[in-house]
Amino acid sequence: MPTADYTLIGHKGKITFPEMTAEVYYENDSILHWKTTDTAGKTAEGDEKMHYQKLTDNLHFLNWIEKDGFTVSQLIDTQNGTVKAFWSFHDPKSDKAGRSSLFVDGKFEFIK
Repeated sequence: MPTADYTLIGHKGKITFPEMTAEVYYENDSILHWKTTDTAGKTAEGDEKMHYQKLTDNLHFLNWIEKDGFTVSQLIDTQNGTVKAFWSFHDPKSDKAGRSSLFVDGKFEFIK
């Protein structure tokens, strides 16, 4: 009986967050390409150097810093289709060194 493959590296995935959808290609264990589309249809994309740690066969921890300083940390469960994300970003109204952060939950699925 074949076992399910929950490998993230070398695959493409779609993450659905409340305010956006992200299509991500996890090229290797240090490079990813992302493209986001927000609820208004506005898109953004980038190629990032990431830090990756495979925790179990289906749990993956990733972190990267985008060119504008937006920082992403994600715990992706490829078996159960869940994402726990932590975002940190520039916020001129913040009294915390000009940065704010938040946790965001998302849904993960593999795409072709």
